[in-house]
Amino acid sequence: MMISYKFFFGIIISIVLFGCTEEQKNQITNSNEISNSERWQEAWSDEFDATELDLSSWNKLRWRPGWVNNELQAYTDRDTNIFIEDGHLILQALIEPGYFDTDYMGSEYNADYTSGRINTDNKISRTYGRFEIKAKLPKGNGSWPAIWMLGESISDIGWPACGEIDIMEHVGFDNGMVHGSIHTDAFNHMNNTQKSGSRFVDTATDSFHVYSLEWTPNYLRYLIDDNAYFFVYNDSDGDETKWPFDQQHYLILNLAVGGDWGGAQGVDPNAFPMKMEIDYVKIYKKQEGASDLQVTFQVDMKNENISGTGVWLSGGNISSGQPGGLQMHPQENSDIWQITLTLPPKSNYTYKFRNGYQPNSWSGGWETPGSECTTGEYNDRHLNVGFNDTTLIAVCFSECTSCD
Repeated sequence: MMISYKFFFGIIISIVLFGCTEEQKNQITNSNEISNSERWQEAWSDEFDATELDLSSWNKLRWRPGWVNNELQAYTDRDTNIFIEDGHLILQALIEPGYFDTDYMGSEYNADYTSGRINTDNKISRTYGRFEIKAKLPKGNGSWPAIWMLGESISDIGWPACGEIDIMEHVGFDNGMVHGSIHTDAFNHMNNTQKSGSRFVDTATDSFHVYSLEWTPNYLRYLIDDNAYFFVYNDSDGDETKWPFDQQHYLILNLAVGGDWGGAQGVDPNAFPMKMEIDYVKIYKKQEGASDLQVTFQVDMKNENISGTGVWLSGGNISSGQPGGLQMHPQENSDIWQITLTLPPKSNYTYKFRNGYQPNSWSGGWETPGSECTTGEYNDRHLNVGFNDTTLIAVCFSECTSCD
């Protein structure tokens, strides 16, 4: 949320099984065997059943207009901007020309719009878990609601070094298109290296939907109504500029008005009052004994001249919307390249193998397998993960079967 425009890369996927023996198919396709309740245990929740916001868990922010992203609203702690109604938390944006107040530093300001922003900083912070927020989003040009997280280290090392996880963002001029993203020193819009994904939800502003994040040391997995749409794998090798997500983060809920992204097509005065409604916020921890799976991808490069930068698992949704991909490793005395990923059960992926690393380009190096083993516009390979570790057969680069 602490950014201007965001550019989104992604590939729309469909989900089928690829590249396994019959025995392997049996191992990895029984995805209904594991439920969320078997993997996650509730650790904290707020269902907003009280008459007032629980200030032992939440902070109300008081900011002047323009504090971030050139947004137009002032954030106030008034019950006209932040309140509970019928078991829902309401963050309400209003037109209030000439509104006068002071921010949390005591500085005076004037504003034409007011709204609400709350967070759990220094109250409820977590490292890893499943986060679920059931919300109904506001309509209208100029609205910019967000559900997101920041590292508690922001006061010491700043943004984006602290790490930002955007669970849900939506801008009113693109009604129904929901976005998820991360921001770090290495991956952010300022360097055109951001990692983002999106999913269209046609009733996002008409009804409640559950926006979820599964966060482990190995990945960030984004879901809407329990359907995954964006995935970031941790291939940082301990580089905190790429993965600052092994530290405490706190939650933020806010409704901005205008700003660099939210106001890109103006602000509709007829859309007020704008309301972001939250039914509940829930945080889960991993169940004792619950574990992810080891999935090994293999490709046979027997018939290829291998690029000096090696072979990569790339494209589709497995490499976080970026063209570069995840680096594979050659096997000794073999033409086979391999990578083993730690993945959640009951998850699905699309991907291709790529000969060479092109981090900023969607052209060059891609394999071209046939439609009999691929799916979608980009002829991606596809995989459903079930509930057992597995090693996929070594397919020939650009082929659907093993090399001759």
